[in-house]
Amino acid sequence: MEYRKFMRGSVPEFPRGTRFPERLALRSGDEETELSWLQHTASGAVVFVMSAGCEACDLDAAVGFMEERPELDYLLLAEASEAEHELLAKELAPFPCRVERCEISAVAERTPIKIIPFMIVLDRDGFAVGSGLFNTTLDAAAHARSLGANGRAVEAGV
Repeated sequence: MEYRKFMRGSVPEFPRGTRFPERLALRSGDEETELSWLQHTASGAVVFVMSAGCEACDLDAAVGFMEERPELDYLLLAEASEAEHELLAKELAPFPCRVERCEISAVAERTPIKIIPFMIVLDRDGFAVGSGLFNTTLDAAAHARSLGANGRAVEAGV
């Protein structure tokens, strides 16, 4: 895959046990966006970070995952034009997914998110239990395997 070439051995992650920010400036020069709702969900949440101009970013992978895990809440941080943002919001309207426009560089300044398409799986209190690159529904499911149905992290069995 072309987008992974430059990584050569590094595995980007949002550190497990790190709480997702309550507020985050999503675009340069903008005020911070309130995201504290991610720390108060019934079953957990997933934050997808994608760009409309990214060849590796496949919204269908995120949608497939949302269909598999409808109990979760979702946030899509999308680097997109206003028109693209509106289309994304319409496409994701059937899901419990908020869509926010962002600049990846602005998000990268305040978080460990440095590459896309990226996802962070949060427990119901907003702590990361999984993260990583994804471009298939199977990738997304693998990152979320440590999130139980009750919104708490589950430890891998031996």
